[in-house]
Amino acid sequence: MFLLGILFFLLFFMLVSVSIYNTSRDTISAIERTYGTSFSIGLTPDKNDMNQWEDRAIEGMDSPVRTYIGPNVDEAMVRRITEEVEGITDYEAGSRADVMLYEYELVPGYHAWSYNYFTTHEHHLPYDPEETKNMMYITYTYHTRNSCHFDQFYNGAFRLTQGRHITPDDAFKCIISENFAKRNHLKLGDTLKIDLHSLNVRAKYPIESLGSVETEIVGFFELTYQQTVTQYTEEIDILENWVITDNEAGRALDEIIGRPYYLSASQFFVENPAELDEVMEQVRQLDWIDWKYYELVKDDGLYSQAVKPLRTLKIIMAVCLVVIVTSGVLLLMLVILHSMKRRKREAGILMSLGITGKEIRKQFLGEHLALGLTAFFFALIVSLAVTPGIGNQIYGAVNKGGEQKVYTEKEIEAAIARGENSKVAEMSRNQRTGVEPPKELTTRVEVKTALLVFAMMLLIVYYSVNEAIKKTLKLEPIRVLSMIE
Repeated sequence: MFLLGILFFLLFFMLVSVSIYNTSRDTISAIERTYGTSFSIGLTPDKNDMNQWEDRAIEGMDSPVRTYIGPNVDEAMVRRITEEVEGITDYEAGSRADVMLYEYELVPGYHAWSYNYFTTHEHHLPYDPEETKNMMYITYTYHTRNSCHFDQFYNGAFRLTQGRHITPDDAFKCIISENFAKRNHLKLGDTLKIDLHSLNVRAKYPIESLGSVETEIVGFFELTYQQTVTQYTEEIDILENWVITDNEAGRALDEIIGRPYYLSASQFFVENPAELDEVMEQVRQLDWIDWKYYELVKDDGLYSQAVKPLRTLKIIMAVCLVVIVTSGVLLLMLVILHSMKRRKREAGILMSLGITGKEIRKQFLGEHLALGLTAFFFALIVSLAVTPGIGNQIYGAVNKGGEQKVYTEKEIEAAIARGENSKVAEMSRNQRTGVEPPKELTTRVEVKTALLVFAMMLLIVYYSVNEAIKKTLKLEPIRVLSMIE
């Protein structure tokens, strides 16, 4: 019964540990297949190479600004790489710009509050509040080739509710939030006018429009979580104020000030994650790219936080499995050795009757394997019932606090009271930056896991019995009987 109990607990913990380990591994693989099949090409400018930099005088600034004028990444380059390298299924190319939507009402934030406060209260300012009024209309536009690949849609922070995504064939199309649309009575097919503001080329006030681009609204999105917006959140950091456009609109905005349209985001997508390194190596072999200016980087930042608790759980289960198997085998061998010592007389008698060592070993193996089968049967039944709960409990402990923080208004106000101004600015953005870890881990004892543990049980029992009895079977019957007190 003691031996049966040891086998039961050993097999039970093996079944649970292997199941949780496999589930963690499979979940990591699924996340990597979904979000980890891409890489980017980025610039590595040489700050000491004066041919790559130019000092430009900017209106409103006392000193010139050092501007990069060297090799860059554009869509033609990205498209050529995609065409020449096998294994790349698609690419994404885009950029971002600060724009002004001064003909519309944005979700109000810090600049709306600041304007209302300083225009109604006596205050000494180095500027006229009217000169900075348009700050409350400044937001981001993100220019994409395919908005399905835009980070906020990709990580689940945005969800398309009406209309469609932007595609590579689009020109002057846009997607806006439902909240922004309702505030401004906009519907699908309406025109959204986007202005490029003067802070893009000069630092002084007043802020004014330098020109505009008209886009057609083709889709609405909503946030999948509640972003806390307070008077300390700048309008540009309020996600529902963002506008997503195609690259043609982005190019037209840059043309207003004669600025070349360069990409701030370029991704290459590979169908099979196992081929990612091979495809990246093919890109590195392209001789028309001067690699002293560029580097290739795997895009794992989006999902790295999501797989971190799963990798931790995988390591914990691997260590537990090693400890359980090692200690279990040692304990099992000690118990079987003790059992064999008590049965030396039986072995000696059987040997003196002419029964071979092979048959005696077979008999003892059969007995212990019968115990092993019984223990495995009960361990399998119990593990099937409790493994999902155990897996979730352990994962919950490992993933405690793993979700990206969404700050409440009270938490932001508490940081203000403590004088933590830099932290307040970060908390007020309050946006998701990557893929969330799974909230639960669906752990099951699969057939392959049960077969693996069963095979390990057979090996452990076979090895333990053989090690315990082999010395006895090498002796003569008379020698075995003489050793018995």
